[in-house]
Order: sequence, then structure tokens, then C-alpha cells
Amino acid sequence: MLNIFSKCSSLTSITIPNSVTSIGDNAFSGCSSLTSVKLHCTKIGSWFSGLNSIKEIILGEEVTSIGDNAFSGCSGLTSITIPNSVTSIDNNAFYNCSSL
Repeated sequence: MLNIFSKCSSLTSITIPNSVTSIGDNAFSGCSSLTSVKLHCTKIGSWFSGLNSIKEIILGEEVTSIGDNAFSGCSGLTSITIPNSVTSIDNNAFYNCSSL
């Protein structure tokens, strides 16, 4: 399911529950109004890479892994809460997040 929400320009926030087990890479590409993301799924892939509109990310206690390039290029990101449950942060997960 690549680019499933691609170019949903009116999407401003999203909550992904722990029942979600898979989302394709770049699923939210072009979601230029997305500012707030809440994640409760176990593993996070490169779903939000390059979205500089994202300001805040909240990770639930269910999250254990942040994958390669997960938030790479999210230059507008100013706030993220990473719980103790996260045991793995892969390469370039926060590359070019210049506002953090």
C-alpha cells in the first residue's frame, strides 16, 4: 500500500492505533498540511519522510522500533516524545530534522 494517503493535502493530524501492523513507505507523501502525528503501532517505517509540515510526534508505549528514514527530512519537527519502550532507532531516522 505505497502512497496510500499520498497528497491528502487537507489531512492535518493522524493517530495510528496499535492494531496497524503495516503501512507502505512514503504512505503520507504530499500531505502538506499534516502537523501532528500520534503513533501507537509497534514499528514505524519511513511513512513520514520529507514532510516538513510535521511539528509534533507523540509515540505511545507500544512503539518499540523506529525504522530507517522514519522522519528523515521533517525539518519542521520541533517536538517528539520517545518512550522507554523504544529499543531500536535505525539509520537516519531523524536525519535533517533541523528544528529538533
